[in-house]
Order: sequence, then C-alpha cells, then structure tokens
Amino acid sequence: MARRVPVQQRSIESMNRMLDAGEQLFYEGGSPALTLESVIDRAETSTGSFYARFGDMRGFLDAMHERVLDMLGAEVLPILGKAAMEPDLESSMHKAFTGVFEVIERHRVPLYFFAVGNSHDPEWRQMGTQFTLGIGDVFTQLIKQHLPKLTSAADKRRIDMAVRMSIASVFQQIMLDQEEISRVNIGRKVVATEYANIVCAYLRAKPAK
Repeated sequence: MARRVPVQQRSIESMNRMLDAGEQLFYEGGSPALTLESVIDRAETSTGSFYARFGDMRGFLDAMHERVLDMLGAEVLPILGKAAMEPDLESSMHKAFTGVFEVIERHRVPLYFFAVGNSHDPEWRQMGTQFTLGIGDVFTQLIKQHLPKLTSAADKRRIDMAVRMSIASVFQQIMLDQEEISRVNIGRKVVATEYANIVCAYLRAKPAK
C-alpha cells in the first residue's frame, strides 16, 4: 500500500504523533523497540490509522528519514548560509558550530534515529551519505572563502581534515551524552565554541615540515 500524505489537521497530528513515537522508541531501545505495536501503543492510535498513513512499516521508516532530512535542510542550511556572511574564519566557524549544535540539542532524538537507523539499509544509508557530503561541501566552502590562499595539495588535505573533524564533532554530539564523552563537565555551547577554535587554530597553524 502506498503512503498517503495527510491533508486534514487531525490526520497530520496523528501522523506526527506516530513519527514522534517511532523516534523516541528507537532512541530508547534501538531497532528491537521499534515495532508496529509499540508505535501504535505509544502514539495512542490504531492499526488502521497507521496503515492509512504509511502503508506498512517500510513506509513509516521512510517517513521518519524524510522528516529528519526536511528538518535538517530547513534549520541547518540557513545557519551555514549566515555563517558564510561573517567577515572572518573565526566568526564564521563560531556561528556554524554554535548554530548546528543548537539544532542538535533541539532535535537529538530524531537525529539519533537518522544517524543510527540508516546504517543497515543501502537506500537510507545513501540518503545519509549525500546529506553528510553536502554539509561537508558547505564547510569546505566556508573555509576556502576565508582562506583562499590554501591551494596546495597539502593545504587541501588540511581543509579536508578540518571538515572531517567538524563532521565528527557533530556526530559525537548526536550519539553520546556529555558525561559519556568526558569526565569534565562542559556545556554544549562551550563545546561548540571550543571546536570552532580548534578548527581555526589547526587551519591557521604553520604546517610541520
């Protein structure tokens, strides 16, 4: 059965309750916790409503992935666009890291599903890969915009490593609680600022011979 896009407000609310329930269940217990029965129970809805909205479990999981991508596109890309308007590398990276980390803090549950739940399925993994590469491309352009003289092969590797570090920091915030990362208690905003400082210092440092 094909997935239907709801048009009535009540149907939209019902669909969102089921998607919220699926994301929370996955966050709490991984794939084993994400069953048709558990979603229906958590969302306080019916089997008929589930099938009417999503067709089957695959349609439901597709909708979960698509919702995360829509949210990321709507919230992350404008942040990076504003970062590109900053006058120097430091302010650009600070705005990018702080803004992206704030999005993670608001939407960690669905982001956790997106980061983990697509790992076993080729189609979903490709969706995640394309988005990650796209974000990496934006970070690369931010760096090149402010450091246009970094053009050698060694410079390009340094830019790539800075982008890899940036993406790794994002996934670290999605995957792990702060107390799972370090015994030092540091707030998320401070962590974002320090990551920005690290990336800028690395890019501006004179390479070792």
